[in-house]
Amino acid sequence: MYRLLLIDNEPFIVDGLYDLFLELDSLELVVLKAYSASEALTLLSAHKIDIVIADIRMPGMSGLELQQLIRKQWPFCKTIFLTGYNDFSYVQTAMRHGGLDYVLKTEGDERILEAFHSAIAALQEEWEKEHLMGEARKELHLAKPLLQKEYLLSLLNGERLHNEGIQLRFAELGISLNTAVPALIVVGRVDEWPGDYSLADRELLTFAIHNIAQEYFSNCPFAAISYDRTKFIWLIQPQDADEVNGSAFVQRVHETLDSVQTASRGVLNIPVSFVTHSSLGSWSELPSVFNRLIRLLGRGLGLGRESLLIDIPTAEKTSGPATKGACSIGDNANIASQRRTIPLLESYLEGGDAREFASLCSGMLQSAVHDPLHYTEMYYSIATMILSYLNRLEATQDLLERQDFDGLMRIDDHPDWEAAAHYFESVVALLFAKRHDEREEKSHSIVTRLNLYIKEHLHEDLSLTKLSEVANLSASYLSRLYKQTTGHGLAEYIAEKRIDKANSLLTETVLKIHEIAREVGLEHNYFIKMFKKYTHMTPQEYRELKVRD
Repeated sequence: MYRLLLIDNEPFIVDGLYDLFLELDSLELVVLKAYSASEALTLLSAHKIDIVIADIRMPGMSGLELQQLIRKQWPFCKTIFLTGYNDFSYVQTAMRHGGLDYVLKTEGDERILEAFHSAIAALQEEWEKEHLMGEARKELHLAKPLLQKEYLLSLLNGERLHNEGIQLRFAELGISLNTAVPALIVVGRVDEWPGDYSLADRELLTFAIHNIAQEYFSNCPFAAISYDRTKFIWLIQPQDADEVNGSAFVQRVHETLDSVQTASRGVLNIPVSFVTHSSLGSWSELPSVFNRLIRLLGRGLGLGRESLLIDIPTAEKTSGPATKGACSIGDNANIASQRRTIPLLESYLEGGDAREFASLCSGMLQSAVHDPLHYTEMYYSIATMILSYLNRLEATQDLLERQDFDGLMRIDDHPDWEAAAHYFESVVALLFAKRHDEREEKSHSIVTRLNLYIKEHLHEDLSLTKLSEVANLSASYLSRLYKQTTGHGLAEYIAEKRIDKANSLLTETVLKIHEIAREVGLEHNYFIKMFKKYTHMTPQEYRELKVRD
């Protein structure tokens, strides 16, 4: 969507250009017009303007003076100057001050359109550059912490441990850890948030807890990432190689965690709990250690306020094998990986992507089928997600009669994972169909209301800006919606209705041509031009033909 402002103190020039640009159907274009610099400034303060075509010499304020004000308010706006004579010194000044082009008023419509399309191309190029620079600036500010979190979590879930480029990736992401040195994992949890703290407040305070820890462990390689809304993870390594094989470093970390707890409570008024391991672990051991720590923090003593737990492997407690009662790394990683796909599945549901939803849903259920508890968790996670979506959709009685939604909460109704996946797919397909029908119904309702308004107000302003106010939609969205719903453009429909009304007035009344032009909301000369375009004859020729018939 582009906004074009036409400015000239000679109304016939502005009106002629207005009619010229209204005929452009290759662009989504809103055309505004002003007959003085002061009127133009009013429009410029009320609307974002992309392109200005202005007389270079106007009473009260020259085009050059106006251009400087435009550039202050809309830096990307392109100005094309109209001039009635070859005043090259004046034109050169305009170009030096940021004018895009100039057109002699004697050069005609083709030259004006050429300058206009050059302005469109320049805007697109600048917007693309600005978009890329903006994205780069955002990525520079946001991407590193997010990428650090994603990469470290992938290592802790056992997904990338065989990648030889881990250390290189650490360097790229600014992670100070060294994969050649064992590490100690600490999982922390905020035990209680004050009730009036927003999500942003909580994120800020979690960051503050990380900063406290970094102060205490300032002489050690340290990495901190958030895990969920209450938990976070720290990875700590000894600075001195002599400490790798000893217990002194681990003992010092355990004692320091107590100090971090005290500081968090005293400075931030936030109680936190920690669980960590009894020894440093190699990077290949970290996934299994991480999963044990998460489970330990979620049960038994770990549920208390300001807990400080140390995980001691089975082999250290008894003479039994170290693997007794433990899940395999592969199983833990697979379960964790499947849990992380739930937000992706929800995005397919919200986005209406039935095929991707069905594919991912089947994969999640199939991968969990060998673990009854995990399968039950996956099933009800999906079912609850669909039920929540159903409630937001405000299902009608007709929809409820077409599908047994009670089956969502009855896992035993489905003999195997394939039957469950098929059931979920059928429910979601029905919900998508309802959403599509409602969208179509609403679109047709808007179009019907708009068409009625157009028929009743053919003699008035029917610009896209005005119609967007009538429909209570943005101009660009209204234009796309109308074309998608009807198969033809809004401007095309308005032109056809104006011609239809003009035909009736020409044959059924004795109104003069300029009066008929006014009745259909067009300037006299443009009305004749448009009428001939659609009927291949002038209005007078049409009237005479119908009289003879």
